[in-house]
Amino acid sequence: MNQTQAPPTPLRSLDELTPGQVYDFGGFTLSEAEVIEFARRYDPQPFHLDREAARESLFGELVASGLHTLSATFGHLMRSGWLSKVSLGGNQIDTRWPAPLRPDEPVRLRVEVLEVKPSRSGRALGVAKLRYLLSREADGVVVLDSVGTHFLRR
Repeated sequence: MNQTQAPPTPLRSLDELTPGQVYDFGGFTLSEAEVIEFARRYDPQPFHLDREAARESLFGELVASGLHTLSATFGHLMRSGWLSKVSLGGNQIDTRWPAPLRPDEPVRLRVEVLEVKPSRSGRALGVAKLRYLLSREADGVVVLDSVGTHFLRR
């Protein structure tokens, strides 16, 4: 794996990506209020909604929804502006949540370029597979491991 580097200025083309590149996109946290609000709207399971009820769960404490963790990670990446000039959408995401994310727990995002394929049709686009690794800052434990397929301009 290549050395991790800070994210560059916004990509101008898929052609700037090479498998093995790894970028550090810094960190964020999800507050308890955000965790509960997301769960209330989209994933109303007791261990995402109520500290007391969460004690009786597999986790033993309030944790963020995996769907919230994924959405927040993707939002963090998109707000960085790195893909803003080239993103044309995507069509697949494969996600694992190896460990829970607790409210107010700082996490850090790294993105690794796994694959880059220019379009075979001659169109000015291609596909990049990007792996998102979100880790807790305190202990480095991965809380999200996701591979997304992106259509990017060339």
